[in-house]
Amino acid sequence: MGTAHASDVRGTQLPADRHSRWTPALAGTRSGVDRRPRSGESVIGVFIRAASRVAPIAFLGALPLITLATLFEDWRRRGIVTIDFRQFYGAAEAILSGSNPYPSTAGSVALWADPYQYAYPYPPLPALITTPLTVLPLEAAQLLVTTASILVVVAIPFVLGVRDWRCYGLLLLWPPVLSAIQTSNPTLLLALAAALAWRFRERPQRLGATVGLTLAVKFFLWPLLVWLVASRRLVSSVVAAMVGAGLLVLSWALIDFSGFLGYPAILRATEERWGGDAYTLRNVALDLGASPELSTAAWLAIGIALLGAVVVVSRRGDDRRAFIIVLAAAFALSPLVWLQYFAFLAVAVAVAQPRLGFLWFVPLAMFVSTGSGHPTPFVAGWTLFVAALTLALALRVTQASPSPRQVVVRRDELATAAPT
Repeated sequence: MGTAHASDVRGTQLPADRHSRWTPALAGTRSGVDRRPRSGESVIGVFIRAASRVAPIAFLGALPLITLATLFEDWRRRGIVTIDFRQFYGAAEAILSGSNPYPSTAGSVALWADPYQYAYPYPPLPALITTPLTVLPLEAAQLLVTTASILVVVAIPFVLGVRDWRCYGLLLLWPPVLSAIQTSNPTLLLALAAALAWRFRERPQRLGATVGLTLAVKFFLWPLLVWLVASRRLVSSVVAAMVGAGLLVLSWALIDFSGFLGYPAILRATEERWGGDAYTLRNVALDLGASPELSTAAWLAIGIALLGAVVVVSRRGDDRRAFIIVLAAAFALSPLVWLQYFAFLAVAVAVAQPRLGFLWFVPLAMFVSTGSGHPTPFVAGWTLFVAALTLALALRVTQASPSPRQVVVRRDELATAAPT
Protein backbone atom coordinates (compact mmCIF):
# COMPACT_ATOMS: atom_id res chain seq x y z
CA MET A 1 0.00 0.00 0.00
CA GLY A 2 1.28 3.47 -0.87
CA THR A 3 2.23 5.92 1.85
CA ALA A 4 0.70 9.43 2.06
CA HIS A 5 3.09 12.34 1.95
CA ALA A 6 3.14 15.84 3.40
CA SER A 7 5.33 18.87 2.72
CA ASP A 8 7.27 20.80 5.28
CA VAL A 9 7.65 24.56 5.06
CA ARG A 10 10.59 24.24 2.62
CA GLY A 11 8.64 22.08 0.20
CA THR A 12 10.54 18.79 0.93
CA GLN A 13 8.30 15.76 0.62
CA LEU A 14 8.22 13.91 3.95
CA PRO A 15 6.67 10.53 4.67
CA ALA A 16 3.53 10.92 6.77
CA ASP A 17 4.12 7.57 8.53
CA ARG A 18 4.50 8.32 12.22
CA HIS A 19 7.20 5.60 12.51
CA SER A 20 9.40 7.14 9.83
CA ARG A 21 12.78 8.70 10.51
CA TRP A 22 11.30 12.15 9.91
CA THR A 23 9.00 12.06 12.93
CA PRO A 24 11.57 13.35 15.49
CA ALA A 25 12.24 16.36 13.28
CA LEU A 26 8.63 17.46 13.72
CA ALA A 27 8.29 16.47 17.35
CA GLY A 28 6.63 19.10 19.48
CA THR A 29 5.29 20.98 16.45
CA ARG A 30 1.70 21.68 15.53
CA SER A 31 0.26 20.88 12.10
CA GLY A 32 3.69 19.76 10.89
CA VAL A 33 5.12 23.29 10.97
CA ASP A 34 8.65 23.44 12.36
CA ARG A 35 8.79 26.28 14.91
CA ARG A 36 12.41 25.68 15.87
CA PRO A 37 15.12 28.12 14.74
CA ARG A 38 15.63 27.53 11.05
CA SER A 39 19.03 26.77 9.60
CA GLY A 40 20.88 30.00 9.00
CA GLU A 41 18.16 32.12 10.62
CA SER A 42 19.38 35.07 12.62
CA VAL A 43 18.45 35.84 16.18
CA ILE A 44 16.45 38.83 14.92
CA GLY A 45 14.46 36.54 12.65
CA VAL A 46 13.63 34.25 15.56
CA PHE A 47 12.56 37.24 17.64
CA ILE A 48 10.31 38.58 14.86
CA ARG A 49 8.61 35.20 14.43
CA ALA A 50 8.00 34.95 18.18
CA ALA A 51 6.75 38.53 18.40
CA SER A 52 4.30 37.95 15.56
CA ARG A 53 2.67 35.22 17.65
CA VAL A 54 2.73 37.10 20.96
CA ALA A 55 1.72 40.56 19.72
CA PRO A 56 -1.95 39.76 18.99
CA ILE A 57 -2.38 38.25 22.45
CA ALA A 58 -0.68 41.22 24.10
CA PHE A 59 -2.35 44.04 22.17
CA LEU A 60 -5.77 42.54 21.45
CA GLY A 61 -6.11 40.37 24.54
CA ALA A 62 -4.25 41.81 27.50
CA LEU A 63 -4.25 45.51 26.53
CA PRO A 64 -8.07 45.89 26.40
CA LEU A 65 -8.42 44.33 29.86
CA ILE A 66 -5.67 46.54 31.30
CA THR A 67 -7.22 49.60 29.64
CA LEU A 68 -10.67 48.85 31.06
CA ALA A 69 -9.30 48.29 34.56
CA THR A 70 -7.20 51.47 34.45
CA LEU A 71 -10.01 53.63 33.11
CA PHE A 72 -12.54 52.26 35.57
CA GLU A 73 -10.29 53.19 38.47
CA ASP A 74 -9.85 56.67 36.98
CA TRP A 75 -13.62 57.06 36.50
CA ARG A 76 -14.23 55.91 40.06
CA ARG A 77 -11.68 58.35 41.46
CA ARG A 78 -13.19 61.23 39.49
CA GLY A 79 -16.76 60.26 40.36
CA ILE A 80 -17.91 59.76 36.76
CA VAL A 81 -18.60 56.01 36.73
CA THR A 82 -21.88 55.34 34.84
CA ILE A 83 -22.61 59.05 34.99
CA ASP A 84 -25.72 58.81 32.78
CA PHE A 85 -27.06 55.80 34.67
CA ARG A 86 -27.70 58.10 37.59
CA GLN A 87 -30.58 59.60 35.61
CA PHE A 88 -32.29 56.21 35.40
CA TYR A 89 -31.55 55.30 39.00
CA GLY A 90 -32.99 58.59 40.24
CA ALA A 91 -36.06 58.31 37.98
CA ALA A 92 -36.62 54.73 39.13
CA GLU A 93 -36.51 55.82 42.77
CA ALA A 94 -39.01 58.58 41.99
CA ILE A 95 -41.39 56.10 40.35
CA LEU A 96 -41.22 53.72 43.31
CA SER A 97 -41.97 56.59 45.70
CA GLY A 98 -44.95 57.68 43.62
CA SER A 99 -43.32 60.90 42.44
CA ASN A 100 -43.10 62.35 38.96
CA PRO A 101 -39.74 61.35 37.41
CA TYR A 102 -39.97 64.34 35.08
CA PRO A 103 -39.28 67.77 36.60
CA SER A 104 -40.71 70.94 35.14
CA THR A 105 -38.81 72.46 32.21
CA ALA A 106 -37.50 75.25 34.45
CA GLY A 107 -36.37 72.71 36.99
CA SER A 108 -34.70 70.70 34.24
CA VAL A 109 -32.58 73.62 33.13
CA ALA A 110 -31.65 74.39 36.73
CA LEU A 111 -30.54 70.82 37.32
CA TRP A 112 -28.46 70.80 34.16
CA ALA A 113 -26.36 73.61 35.58
CA ASP A 114 -24.77 70.95 37.81
CA PRO A 115 -22.64 68.55 35.70
CA TYR A 116 -23.38 65.68 38.08
CA GLN A 117 -27.16 66.14 38.31
CA TYR A 118 -29.14 65.62 35.12
CA ALA A 119 -32.88 65.66 34.57
CA TYR A 120 -34.40 62.47 33.19
CA PRO A 121 -35.06 63.02 29.44
CA TYR A 122 -36.09 59.51 28.29
CA PRO A 123 -39.50 57.82 27.97
CA PRO A 124 -40.62 55.93 31.12
CA LEU A 125 -39.60 52.44 29.95
CA PRO A 126 -35.85 52.68 30.76
CA ALA A 127 -36.64 54.00 34.25
CA LEU A 128 -39.17 51.21 34.83
CA ILE A 129 -36.61 48.61 33.77
CA THR A 130 -34.13 50.15 36.23
CA THR A 131 -36.44 49.88 39.27
CA PRO A 132 -35.16 46.42 40.37
CA LEU A 133 -31.64 47.86 40.68
CA THR A 134 -32.77 50.36 43.31
CA VAL A 135 -32.62 47.58 45.93
CA LEU A 136 -28.84 47.98 45.62
CA PRO A 137 -26.85 50.98 46.78
CA LEU A 138 -25.96 53.28 43.90
CA GLU A 139 -22.30 52.23 43.97
CA ALA A 140 -23.17 48.54 43.73
CA ALA A 141 -25.68 49.19 40.97
CA GLN A 142 -23.05 51.17 39.07
CA LEU A 143 -20.57 48.28 39.26
CA LEU A 144 -23.25 45.84 38.06
CA VAL A 145 -24.24 48.11 35.17
CA THR A 146 -20.61 48.61 34.13
CA THR A 147 -20.11 44.85 34.00
CA ALA A 148 -23.33 44.43 32.04
CA SER A 149 -22.23 47.12 29.59
CA ILE A 150 -19.01 45.22 28.84
CA LEU A 151 -21.02 42.05 28.24
CA VAL A 152 -23.32 43.94 25.86
CA VAL A 153 -20.28 45.18 23.92
CA VAL A 154 -19.18 41.56 23.49
CA ALA A 155 -22.70 40.49 22.51
CA ILE A 156 -22.98 42.98 19.62
CA PRO A 157 -20.44 41.31 17.27
CA PHE A 158 -21.36 37.85 18.56
CA VAL A 159 -24.98 38.03 17.40
CA LEU A 160 -23.70 39.24 14.02
CA GLY A 161 -21.62 36.11 13.56
CA VAL A 162 -18.18 37.51 14.39
CA ARG A 163 -16.04 34.70 15.81
CA ASP A 164 -12.57 36.21 15.44
CA TRP A 165 -11.51 36.90 19.04
CA ARG A 166 -9.22 39.71 17.94
CA CYS A 167 -12.24 41.78 16.84
CA TYR A 168 -13.63 41.67 20.39
CA GLY A 169 -10.39 42.90 21.90
CA LEU A 170 -10.05 45.69 19.37
CA LEU A 171 -13.68 46.76 19.86
CA LEU A 172 -13.03 47.25 23.58
CA LEU A 173 -10.32 49.77 22.65
CA TRP A 174 -12.58 51.97 20.53
CA PRO A 175 -12.98 55.40 22.19
CA PRO A 176 -16.77 55.53 21.58
CA VAL A 177 -17.19 52.07 23.13
CA LEU A 178 -15.18 53.08 26.19
CA SER A 179 -17.28 56.24 26.43
CA ALA A 180 -20.49 54.16 26.21
CA ILE A 181 -19.28 51.92 29.04
CA GLN A 182 -18.37 54.95 31.15
CA THR A 183 -21.70 56.73 30.63
CA SER A 184 -23.85 53.56 30.75
CA ASN A 185 -26.87 55.02 28.99
CA PRO A 186 -29.04 52.95 26.58
CA THR A 187 -26.63 53.41 23.65
CA LEU A 188 -25.06 49.95 23.87
CA LEU A 189 -28.43 48.26 24.36
CA LEU A 190 -29.79 50.08 21.32
CA ALA A 191 -26.72 49.01 19.33
CA LEU A 192 -27.37 45.42 20.39
CA ALA A 193 -31.00 45.83 19.30
CA ALA A 194 -29.81 47.09 15.91
CA ALA A 195 -27.57 44.03 15.62
CA LEU A 196 -30.51 41.79 16.49
CA ALA A 197 -32.64 43.58 13.91
CA TRP A 198 -30.13 42.58 11.26
CA ARG A 199 -29.96 39.03 12.59
CA PHE A 200 -33.78 38.74 12.55
CA ARG A 201 -34.20 40.40 9.16
CA GLU A 202 -35.92 37.33 7.71
CA ARG A 203 -38.16 36.80 10.77
CA PRO A 204 -40.91 39.45 10.53
CA GLN A 205 -42.35 39.25 14.04
CA ARG A 206 -39.00 39.22 15.85
CA LEU A 207 -37.64 41.97 13.63
CA GLY A 208 -40.68 44.18 14.19
CA ALA A 209 -40.68 43.61 17.94
CA THR A 210 -36.98 44.47 18.18
CA VAL A 211 -37.35 47.72 16.24
CA GLY A 212 -40.48 48.63 18.20
CA LEU A 213 -38.66 48.15 21.50
CA THR A 214 -35.95 50.61 20.43
CA LEU A 215 -38.62 53.22 19.66
CA ALA A 216 -40.04 52.88 23.17
CA VAL A 217 -36.59 53.40 24.71
CA LYS A 218 -35.28 56.18 22.49
CA PHE A 219 -36.27 57.48 19.07
CA PHE A 220 -32.71 57.46 17.71
CA LEU A 221 -33.24 54.41 15.46
CA TRP A 222 -36.50 55.59 13.87
CA PRO A 223 -34.92 55.46 10.35
CA LEU A 224 -35.14 51.67 10.68
CA LEU A 225 -38.86 52.10 9.96
CA VAL A 226 -37.94 53.57 6.57
CA TRP A 227 -35.68 50.58 5.91
CA LEU A 228 -38.48 48.17 6.81
CA VAL A 229 -40.96 49.81 4.46
CA ALA A 230 -38.45 50.34 1.63
CA SER A 231 -37.36 46.69 1.74
CA ARG A 232 -41.01 45.58 1.62
CA ARG A 233 -41.00 44.22 5.15
CA LEU A 234 -44.51 45.49 5.71
CA VAL A 235 -45.41 42.99 8.44
CA SER A 236 -42.31 43.96 10.39
CA SER A 237 -43.03 47.67 9.99
CA VAL A 238 -46.59 47.25 11.29
CA VAL A 239 -45.38 45.14 14.23
CA ALA A 240 -42.67 47.72 15.02
CA ALA A 241 -45.17 50.59 15.04
CA MET A 242 -47.62 48.66 17.22
CA VAL A 243 -44.99 47.46 19.68
CA GLY A 244 -43.37 50.88 19.94
CA ALA A 245 -46.65 52.72 20.45
CA GLY A 246 -47.99 50.05 22.79
CA LEU A 247 -44.93 50.09 25.03
CA LEU A 248 -44.92 53.88 25.17
CA VAL A 249 -48.59 54.03 26.20
CA LEU A 250 -48.27 51.16 28.66
CA SER A 251 -45.11 52.51 30.31
CA TRP A 252 -46.66 55.95 30.70
CA ALA A 253 -49.87 54.44 32.05
CA LEU A 254 -47.85 52.66 34.75
CA ILE A 255 -46.76 56.04 36.10
CA ASP A 256 -50.22 57.59 35.68
CA PHE A 257 -49.02 59.60 32.67
CA SER A 258 -46.88 61.78 34.93
CA GLY A 259 -44.92 64.24 32.83
CA PHE A 260 -46.65 63.14 29.63
CA LEU A 261 -47.90 66.57 28.58
CA GLY A 262 -44.66 68.32 29.52
CA TYR A 263 -42.38 65.77 27.85
CA PRO A 264 -42.07 67.63 24.51
CA ALA A 265 -40.97 70.74 26.40
CA ILE A 266 -38.30 68.69 28.20
CA LEU A 267 -37.01 67.41 24.85
CA ARG A 268 -36.84 70.97 23.53
CA ALA A 269 -35.00 72.10 26.67
CA THR A 270 -32.57 69.21 26.27
CA GLU A 271 -31.75 70.19 22.70
CA GLU A 272 -31.47 73.88 23.56
CA ARG A 273 -29.14 73.16 26.48
CA TRP A 274 -26.87 70.59 24.81
CA GLY A 275 -27.43 70.86 21.06
CA GLY A 276 -24.55 73.26 20.54
CA ASP A 277 -22.06 70.81 22.08
CA ALA A 278 -23.04 67.73 20.06
CA TYR A 279 -21.22 65.99 17.20
CA THR A 280 -23.62 67.02 14.43
CA LEU A 281 -23.24 68.25 10.88
CA ARG A 282 -25.20 71.35 11.82
CA ASN A 283 -22.63 72.34 14.44
CA VAL A 284 -19.76 71.73 12.01
CA ALA A 285 -21.46 74.01 9.47
CA LEU A 286 -21.92 76.67 12.15
CA ASP A 287 -18.24 76.38 13.06
CA LEU A 288 -17.37 76.96 9.40
CA GLY A 289 -19.28 80.24 9.47
CA ALA A 290 -22.61 79.23 7.94
CA SER A 291 -25.79 80.87 9.18
CA PRO A 292 -28.09 78.90 11.53
CA GLU A 293 -30.70 78.62 8.77
CA LEU A 294 -28.22 77.34 6.19
CA SER A 295 -26.62 74.96 8.71
CA THR A 296 -29.98 73.47 9.60
CA ALA A 297 -30.97 73.15 5.95
CA ALA A 298 -27.70 71.40 5.05
CA TRP A 299 -28.03 69.06 8.03
CA LEU A 300 -31.58 68.06 7.08
CA ALA A 301 -30.70 67.76 3.39
CA ILE A 302 -27.92 65.26 4.08
CA GLY A 303 -30.17 63.21 6.38
CA ILE A 304 -33.00 63.15 3.87
CA ALA A 305 -30.57 62.22 1.09
CA LEU A 306 -29.39 59.24 3.14
CA LEU A 307 -32.98 58.13 3.66
CA GLY A 308 -33.49 58.37 -0.09
CA ALA A 309 -30.41 56.22 -0.60
CA VAL A 310 -31.89 53.65 1.79
CA VAL A 311 -35.01 53.47 -0.36
CA VAL A 312 -33.07 53.17 -3.64
CA VAL A 313 -30.61 50.55 -2.39
CA SER A 314 -33.38 48.56 -0.67
CA ARG A 315 -35.40 48.49 -3.88
CA ARG A 316 -32.38 46.95 -5.59
CA GLY A 317 -32.46 44.18 -3.01
CA ASP A 318 -29.07 44.99 -1.48
CA ASP A 319 -30.05 44.52 2.16
CA ARG A 320 -26.58 44.72 3.62
CA ARG A 321 -25.65 48.08 2.17
CA ALA A 322 -29.12 49.50 2.83
CA PHE A 323 -28.80 48.56 6.49
CA ILE A 324 -25.42 50.28 6.79
CA ILE A 325 -26.81 53.41 5.12
CA VAL A 326 -29.79 53.49 7.49
CA LEU A 327 -27.38 53.54 10.44
CA ALA A 328 -25.66 56.53 8.81
CA ALA A 329 -29.07 58.21 8.47
CA ALA A 330 -29.71 57.70 12.19
CA PHE A 331 -26.48 59.57 12.99
CA ALA A 332 -27.15 62.31 10.46
CA LEU A 333 -30.71 63.05 11.58
CA SER A 334 -30.22 63.04 15.33
CA PRO A 335 -30.09 66.55 16.86
CA LEU A 336 -27.91 65.21 19.68
CA VAL A 337 -24.93 62.94 19.03
CA TRP A 338 -22.31 62.23 21.68
CA LEU A 339 -19.11 60.23 21.39
CA GLN A 340 -20.74 57.08 22.78
CA TYR A 341 -23.28 57.10 19.94
CA PHE A 342 -20.51 56.08 17.55
CA ALA A 343 -20.46 52.69 19.26
CA PHE A 344 -23.19 51.95 16.68
CA LEU A 345 -20.34 51.76 14.18
CA ALA A 346 -19.61 48.31 15.64
CA VAL A 347 -22.82 47.08 14.03
CA ALA A 348 -21.89 48.44 10.59
CA VAL A 349 -18.34 47.11 10.80
CA ALA A 350 -19.42 43.64 11.95
CA VAL A 351 -22.05 43.41 9.21
CA ALA A 352 -19.52 44.45 6.55
CA GLN A 353 -16.40 42.64 7.78
CA PRO A 354 -17.04 39.74 10.19
CA ARG A 355 -13.32 38.95 10.47
CA LEU A 356 -10.48 41.18 11.58
CA GLY A 357 -9.51 43.63 8.87
CA PHE A 358 -8.45 47.23 8.45
CA LEU A 359 -12.03 48.43 8.98
CA TRP A 360 -11.91 47.43 12.65
CA PHE A 361 -8.97 49.79 13.23
CA VAL A 362 -10.48 52.96 11.72
CA PRO A 363 -12.59 54.09 14.76
CA LEU A 364 -9.44 54.07 16.89
CA ALA A 365 -8.71 57.42 15.21
CA MET A 366 -11.37 58.95 17.48
CA PHE A 367 -8.85 58.98 20.33
CA VAL A 368 -8.83 62.79 20.17
CA SER A 369 -12.61 62.99 20.67
CA THR A 370 -14.03 64.16 23.97
CA GLY A 371 -16.73 62.06 25.56
CA SER A 372 -18.34 64.82 27.62
CA GLY A 373 -19.27 67.12 24.78
CA HIS A 374 -17.90 70.64 24.23
CA PRO A 375 -15.71 69.52 21.31
CA THR A 376 -13.56 72.07 19.51
CA PRO A 377 -14.40 72.65 15.83
CA PHE A 378 -11.45 70.45 14.83
CA VAL A 379 -12.44 67.62 17.17
CA ALA A 380 -16.07 67.72 16.03
CA GLY A 381 -15.10 67.72 12.36
CA TRP A 382 -12.49 65.00 12.83
CA THR A 383 -14.88 62.74 14.76
CA LEU A 384 -17.57 63.04 12.10
CA PHE A 385 -14.96 62.45 9.38
CA VAL A 386 -13.79 59.23 11.03
CA ALA A 387 -17.40 58.07 11.44
CA ALA A 388 -18.20 58.87 7.80
CA LEU A 389 -15.00 57.15 6.65
CA THR A 390 -15.86 54.04 8.65
CA LEU A 391 -19.34 53.85 7.13
CA ALA A 392 -18.06 54.55 3.62
CA LEU A 393 -15.41 51.84 3.90
CA ALA A 394 -18.01 49.46 5.32
CA LEU A 395 -20.08 50.02 2.19
CA ARG A 396 -16.96 49.49 0.09
CA VAL A 397 -15.91 46.19 1.62
CA THR A 398 -19.38 44.77 2.09
CA GLN A 399 -19.53 41.36 0.52
CA ALA A 400 -21.02 41.34 -2.95
CA SER A 401 -22.89 38.09 -2.30
CA PRO A 402 -26.65 38.75 -2.32
CA SER A 403 -28.78 38.41 0.77
CA PRO A 404 -31.67 35.88 0.77
CA ARG A 405 -34.09 38.72 0.05
CA GLN A 406 -31.93 39.90 -2.84
CA VAL A 407 -32.04 36.41 -4.33
CA VAL A 408 -35.84 36.42 -4.12
CA VAL A 409 -36.07 39.86 -5.76
CA ARG A 410 -33.73 38.78 -8.56
CA ARG A 411 -35.71 35.56 -9.07
CA ASP A 412 -38.92 37.56 -9.36
CA GLU A 413 -37.31 39.89 -11.89
CA LEU A 414 -36.16 36.94 -14.00
CA ALA A 415 -39.58 35.36 -13.84
CA THR A 416 -41.18 38.61 -14.98
CA ALA A 417 -38.74 38.96 -17.87
CA ALA A 418 -39.11 35.35 -19.02
CA PRO A 419 -41.01 34.90 -22.32
CA THR A 420 -44.49 33.42 -22.09
